[in-house]
Amino acid sequence: MRSTPMSRTEHGFSLIELLVTITLVSLVLGAAGGLVAVTRPSIEQENVRIETTQSMRATLDTLARDLRLGGACLPTNGTFVALSGSDAGVNDRIITRHGLVRSDLTCVRTALRTDLLANGTDLAVDSADGFAAGMWIYIRHPNGTGEFFSITGAQAAARTLQKSTTLSKDYPISSGVYAVDERTYATDTSDPTAPTFTVATNGGPALPFATGVEKLNIQYQLARNCPSCDVVDLPANDAEWALVTEINVDVTVRSRVADARGQLFRRTGRIKAKPRNLLPPG
Repeated sequence: MRSTPMSRTEHGFSLIELLVTITLVSLVLGAAGGLVAVTRPSIEQENVRIETTQSMRATLDTLARDLRLGGACLPTNGTFVALSGSDAGVNDRIITRHGLVRSDLTCVRTALRTDLLANGTDLAVDSADGFAAGMWIYIRHPNGTGEFFSITGAQAAARTLQKSTTLSKDYPISSGVYAVDERTYATDTSDPTAPTFTVATNGGPALPFATGVEKLNIQYQLARNCPSCDVVDLPANDAEWALVTEINVDVTVRSRVADARGQLFRRTGRIKAKPRNLLPPG
């Protein structure tokens, strides 16, 4: 019986064709590998730039939000000041305070309905709605003075707040009681290889917020000698704090790792924030 000739497709590839194909694939893979090796440092460097930029933006966005809220829902006269801080060259510290709000966006504040002794534990108030254990409180005397403390409990039905702190003085009926959110922002450069932007809430410990923040420089614009207006590194007293109309913040953030040349990547940004309510005259 005569065999039927097979077509070329039925024969498959010849040895020479396989060798040529393998050689071509090897060349393509080698070229691709070389391209990856060449572009990998650029990709890594770009990732470092993105990470550093994001850290800078997160720092500035957080500061802008809290500084612009400064003083909201809190006293507008007397000795209360929504801001304070310290000047240390490019490692400044700033404290900003604003009041808390309820779900309906009303301020969490009330007033004493009976006198409060300095060592008293219960605050009888007009309303305890919105208050909760652990909140930071500012109590304001009718003469304009006041102080901070935290509450240990709140009973809405009984219209009572509890505290364990002994105050500096007695407070009469009608003294204001405000729920406060206080934030202290600073840079921690104790480890020069890993500077950190920190935040402390309501007198608590400073916690890391963003890495690589090596400079925090703050200046304050005063409503004095305007239209150019005086700009100071730090208000000298309560009278100057009362004149603050704008806060200028400069932040410099550096990358965690150096590039191929051993250099760190840095980004610097600035914000201008107008606090909601500092200490208006009157």
